[in-house]
Amino acid sequence: MASTKSQSGAKTKLLDAALSVIRTKGYSATTVDDICEAAGVTKGAFFHHFKSKEDLAVAAAGHFSSMADRLFSTAPYRALPDPVDRLLGYLDFRKAILQRDLHEFTCLLGTMVQEAYETHPAIREACNKHIGEHAAVVEADISEAIRKYGIAGDWSAGSLALYTQAVLQGAFILAKAKHGPDVAGACLDHLRRYLEMLFVQPKPKEKHKREFNMTKSQMKMDEQLGQLESPRLENGKAMLITGTLGHFTDATWEGIPGQWQRFASHLGKIPGQIGRTAYGLCFPLQDGFDYLSGVEVSGSSGLPSDFKSVRIPAQRYLAFLHREHVSKLHNTCQMIFQWLPTSGYERAKAQGPPDFFERYGEGFDPQTGYGDIEVWVPVKA
Repeated sequence: MASTKSQSGAKTKLLDAALSVIRTKGYSATTVDDICEAAGVTKGAFFHHFKSKEDLAVAAAGHFSSMADRLFSTAPYRALPDPVDRLLGYLDFRKAILQRDLHEFTCLLGTMVQEAYETHPAIREACNKHIGEHAAVVEADISEAIRKYGIAGDWSAGSLALYTQAVLQGAFILAKAKHGPDVAGACLDHLRRYLEMLFVQPKPKEKHKREFNMTKSQMKMDEQLGQLESPRLENGKAMLITGTLGHFTDATWEGIPGQWQRFASHLGKIPGQIGRTAYGLCFPLQDGFDYLSGVEVSGSSGLPSDFKSVRIPAQRYLAFLHREHVSKLHNTCQMIFQWLPTSGYERAKAQGPPDFFERYGEGFDPQTGYGDIEVWVPVKA
């Protein structure tokens, strides 16, 4: 039994090593020795499991596809009820993955098929199979969106799904050429805008009948507010929050993620830090707003000199859940403050405490940008 487990472990190590080495060096430049060295196994173990490098590549394509299936099938955006939200969530999730190293976010299937499509038919067929299977999942959401929103055109769900993969593979090539992820992120932004043009503006037919007298801006606002989930009431405890403070305006608020990245290096090392929940505190000013990226602490002793600390009193809050990617949190905040004046709740305002804060719970994954994100707004009891 132990020998069987050892053999199975060696095979998995070889497959994992193939994913990393081939995406880094390319299929042609990768040798069996490279794979064995990265896997930490002997060449004898390699040929026990695989007849050749090509045999390994075909198996690695399936291994890569299975790992991708698990990653995407369990991503938070898959739980979104609307198919268009799932499509856009898929792209946001893809963009979040770009924060990893180059060889970690590029596609093994695209890397191999570009080199081996003519010389190694078995590799080409394996890559085509697995790219098609992944595209079929995207196609299912597109088909549902077409039915729901009554989209008509001289294109099919399948062709659009393959187009998304073509953009992704091209984006990976450009990222390799420029040796960085920024260009790939820009390509995904363009793809996202294209899908929004196709799906976000049209509405289900039943809405057209009752909204035909509304202006486009009113219709868009009504649709957005309809996406806002009902908040829950929370009695928040008094807290001392400390962290990095920055000043932003409507033109510069996109710099907030950079502030979080700088603050992240302190997490887990802040004296008196309580738990792993992080907070984004917002303080409106006449020329913009101050934003504090911070955590709860037990006291102010020993904190870095450039940190700012804020005491928040015990307070009643409306807590709004944000299910989308963290980059869309700005939209949720706008919807909240459009909804509040007609909600029946009265905001509680005081000197000192923040106007509202973002709460990133322990379920938040900074690598993907999804999970356990809320906006807490103080209201009068």
